[in-house]
Amino acid sequence: MAKQIQYCACKINLAGQNCHTVIYGAHNAVTWPEIQVLQTLHGDENVMDIMPIGIGEVWPTEEKNRLMSIYGREVAERCFPGRAFRMDYMMIDEVNLPRYEGGAISTKVAPAITNGDDEDDDGEDEVAKAEAQLEPIFRPARGRRTPPPPEHKDAV
Repeated sequence: MAKQIQYCACKINLAGQNCHTVIYGAHNAVTWPEIQVLQTLHGDENVMDIMPIGIGEVWPTEEKNRLMSIYGREVAERCFPGRAFRMDYMMIDEVNLPRYEGGAISTKVAPAITNGDDEDDDGEDEVAKAEAQLEPIFRPARGRRTPPPPEHKDAV
């Protein structure tokens, strides 16, 4: 059964000397179980500024297998031992976070929860559906080149 999981932003202080810091943000967020693995690897005090930024769904065994493939079997088993492992999926109980889908936070509006009675909604569902269809479109320019810098007449 798929579980809801929180994606988090954080900073990791490598080697504990403030010389090398890795920042995970909205475009490369880590899951809450991954934060627990990072705290095991680097120490609790070196994983800082943890903040939930999105929510998604994951199968528990797939998440453990993903962590094993990234960080190694020993560390993942140390954090989540055995076949019937216990894994926390949520840092806080907040579920009204934006949807996190494959490396980016979704701009889609979450569907409204209704009781099935459509008499008193005054068309709010239609507005929510129309807003959900609006997404930013980014199309990179093809074949455009930046103009060469202007030549100065004073150059020798």
